[in-house]
This record gives sequence, C-alpha cells and structure tokens, in this order.
Amino acid sequence: MAKIVDSFTISEGSGKETNHYVFSIKGSGIRYKSGDAMGLYPKNNAQLVKDTVRKLKAKLSDKVSTGDMEESTLENALLHRFVIHRAGKKFLTMVHERLGKGKPKRELEAILSDTEELEKYLFVRDYIDIMNEYKVRISPQEFIDTLSPITPRLYSISSSPKAHKGEIHLTVAIVKYNNLDRDRYGLATGDLAKGITINETEVPIYIQPTRDFVIPKNGSKDIIMVGPGTGIAPFRAFLEERKATGATGKNWLFFGEVHEESTFFYKNELFEYMKEGVLTKLTTAFSRDQKDKIYVQDRILSNGKEIWKWLQGGAYFFICGDKQYMAKDVHKALIKIAEDYGKMKKEDAENYINQTLMKKEHRYLRDVY
Repeated sequence: MAKIVDSFTISEGSGKETNHYVFSIKGSGIRYKSGDAMGLYPKNNAQLVKDTVRKLKAKLSDKVSTGDMEESTLENALLHRFVIHRAGKKFLTMVHERLGKGKPKRELEAILSDTEELEKYLFVRDYIDIMNEYKVRISPQEFIDTLSPITPRLYSISSSPKAHKGEIHLTVAIVKYNNLDRDRYGLATGDLAKGITINETEVPIYIQPTRDFVIPKNGSKDIIMVGPGTGIAPFRAFLEERKATGATGKNWLFFGEVHEESTFFYKNELFEYMKEGVLTKLTTAFSRDQKDKIYVQDRILSNGKEIWKWLQGGAYFFICGDKQYMAKDVHKALIKIAEDYGKMKKEDAENYINQTLMKKEHRYLRDVY
C-alpha cells in the first residue's frame, strides 16, 4: 500500500488534465529502476457504485458471491472487484434474453450480432445507461456474474530512485468526457483525479520490471529519447539517472504535445538540464501552435542527418507512448533516415532498423501501449 504524498497538474489551461503524482514507498522494501512501470489497482467511483446499485433496485448491503466462494456486500464487490464504468457483452446478452418480443429486443439483437456495432455501443456506455434504455429485472447476484474483474493499470515510472529516495513518481493523463448527459472518467485515472486525499490515500501497487527498456550500462553512450505527451515519463527518469550517475554520453529528447503554453510538461526541469549540460538537445513539436500540425515524427525526419550520425556513433534510440499511430510513424521515419542518409535501398533500410538496430544490437528500444 503506497501513500500518495503529492499531486499537481502539469497541463494548466489546456482543457485536458495531466497530473504528476508522488507515491511514498518508504520502508516498504520495494525496489525499482529507471524504465520500470508501476502497477496500480484502482477502485470504482463511490458515487457510480451507489447509482448502479440504485438502478438495480438493490441495497449496498446485499450479500453476493464474487466467484471465489467469498461472500461480500454488493457495495464492496462493485467498489473493489469488478469493472462498472464500461458495460460488457455478457450483461447485454442477459438483458436481450429477458426482453419481451418487440422493437427493443430486435434492436439489441442487431447490435449483438455485429461485432463492430457491439464494440461501438459498449465503448460509450456503462450499466446504468443500458438499464436506462432497457427495463429488465436483474438480481444483484445475476449482475455480479456478468461482470469482468478489475485488472491493474500500468504506468511508466517518471522518477529515478537515485534522485527520489523512497518515492515513485507518475505522469498521468486523466481520461474524462461527457456522454449521454453524464460525466465519465477512466477507471484508474478517475480514481486518481477525484478519489484521493494527499498524505492520506493509500493505493495497492507493485513494480512491473522491464528487462530491455533500460539506460545503457556504459554511461558514455549517447541516447535519443522520443516521448510525446505522457510518453515523456521514463525519460524524465532517464535524465535524473544520467545526472545522478555522472554519465558522460549525450542526451537528446524529442517531446511533443498540443500547445507549448499549456502542455510543455516539465519545461523548467528540462531547461535546467539544458543549462547544466545534462540534456544536450531538446527538440519539440507542438501540433496546434501553427497552421500545419507538426508532430515528433516530422521533427525526427527534419533532423535525420544528425540522428543518423548519432546512430552510427553507437547511440541508443528509445521511444515511449502511443503504439497505434505515433510509434508506427516514428518507426517509418527511422527507416526513411536509413534510406536517405545511410544510402540504403528500402529493403536494406528496413532490415537495418528492424533487425540490426532492434534485435541484434538492442539499441532501438520501445515502451509503447
């Protein structure tokens, strides 16, 4: 159980909330290294639990079995054990089965038989929404039996144990939106944003160690870090580590976000590192600060010649953040750099990045999600 000892917003005025959290692990015996992730077991929002129970026409104190022969109150089971901020297929199937013949049943049948439609439907609804739309009677135990267990959430640690003894720091983007006239939050981020009291709240955590996403043991090696948005987290840890160990290798950070004014995370720290010579180069991409959107992959391409020089000199290339778009685009940019400045055919460039750099030399390392 780690106590949250500090929390502050690092995206003031941006319209989207990104926060920095500090967890105390003093006396716990927990050890971690830069590059590791922290697993966090979240709990559901207490008001959402009450509203869900009310919708079921049940009581918070109703007894339910949670599947492991354990009896619990409905409140406790919904607070700590099961996902309720987003609805699941099993519940929707039960609702469909209980509906009498007619239009609502046909509607649900169409949704359930189309995988894409089903995914879209469930993505924006919780159980209250479905019970608002379809009036059926479901007992507390039947409800519990359709739910999925809460799984831990992993966050890249944004601190080095050498710089923050007895602490773990996280950089967290809060998921919040309004849908069907109700405010929604992500499960873990909602809990962190709304359900904590500094120096009081304790949360169950564990360390998810990384085997590969680590700073080179040889401190004279140069590193290039690409971490837009909250992808900056492990690189904040890397820079703290490089400073603490007196590493002599050069450090180049690519950071991107929406606006320089409101979402330049850890700006003062980074400028301080520049002044001290810890951070050799800082290249930023603020996508909405000019007419044409500029992303980190664009900055990588425009710095291709120098990146190639660093790579040929033995530099390590790290990337952290969005797997679906950003990481793919950065990967393509690296291949293009190998083609343009390594004078390689496309096939050879792909082989160099995918095989030599990534698998053989282990100098291209990714923490993407």
